[in-house]
Amino acid sequence: MAQDLESAFDRLDHAIRTIEADSGQRVALLEERERLYAEVARLRTDRAQLAQLLDVARAEAKTLEEANVAVAQRLSDVMETVQSVLAGETPPPSPAVPG
Repeated sequence: MAQDLESAFDRLDHAIRTIEADSGQRVALLEERERLYAEVARLRTDRAQLAQLLDVARAEAKTLEEANVAVAQRLSDVMETVQSVLAGETPPPSPAVPG
């Protein structure tokens, strides 16, 4: 009977150690999951900020492209005027330059 009792205590001790180990692993997994959730939240925030910056950069690029087209047209007009003057022709009237 003492041996049965000792065996039962050994099994109980083993079961308790197993439960403690499993609960420790569970706590570690839960902490890791929370860390990953926080990281995902940070990545979403970063993604939103980057998307906003990209939108701003695209708008600036469009503005610069439009300005480039306008400047190119003005340069072309000036070059034609200079060529006309050098050729002794009467230059065409200058278009009003928006200011």
